[in-house]
Amino acid sequence: MSNLYTSTSNPAAKRRLAEHEAYWRRFGVHRATRQAELPAMSTGSAALDRLLPGGGYPIGAVTELLSSNTGMGELSLLLHGLAARMAAHPRRQLAFVAPPGTLHAAALAQSGIDCARLPIIHCRDDNERVWCVEQMAHAHAFTAFVVWGDSLDTTALRRLQLAAEKSVCPVFVYRDIRRAAERSPAALRVAITAGAKGQRLEILKCRGPAGARAVGLQAALDQPWQMRPAPVSLASVRAPASNESTASETRSHVARPAFPPLGTR
Repeated sequence: MSNLYTSTSNPAAKRRLAEHEAYWRRFGVHRATRQAELPAMSTGSAALDRLLPGGGYPIGAVTELLSSNTGMGELSLLLHGLAARMAAHPRRQLAFVAPPGTLHAAALAQSGIDCARLPIIHCRDDNERVWCVEQMAHAHAFTAFVVWGDSLDTTALRRLQLAAEKSVCPVFVYRDIRRAAERSPAALRVAITAGAKGQRLEILKCRGPAGARAVGLQAALDQPWQMRPAPVSLASVRAPASNESTASETRSHVARPAFPPLGTR
């Protein structure tokens, strides 16, 4: 084993070392000296970027976001970074898989998200969540995937990791903060809690030293969530507002699901 690592001048040893590292990368294991080489996308927050290896959320990997409830600013953490990534890849889409509530299209658009390129997929169970991401990853037509799944197990997260590597794009998974004590193959795990001074983020796991914290991020409430159901089509958001429109009608515009629940595969 020592020859494998010391005899790097030998072409055969270099090849075996590369194969060995490629094997372990499948499980999220990387050399500490290669942290800066890992591709990442900016979070949109300079303070948070400084805490994360590579300067942002890892690309081609799973990022697990653990929060105590919906609407505490957990989705706002992604919007600026996702909007920049969509702008950099204008022919690709962003997929939301099994969101727990109705999304406010006007707020998403204000954050720079192109709702015309935002399919929203509703699934019946965790198997369909993972299967959807795997199928879309094959198309290489997406810039990122955002998945909600409190009950996703380790096997499901590993499948999502393989899908992220195949599509070379980030996969974000929202889970309940009670899952923080469980083992996870995600490359990055972030715990999100709310306090009097704003959001508090703790890096539970990353490709490098973990345990960093950020306090006071100002995203106390998530505007993208439409808490009241309002059956208004997405087309009305794109249409010019009339002079007779009221403020309440403007707030009721929501992003409707792009696809119905999946049928039998």
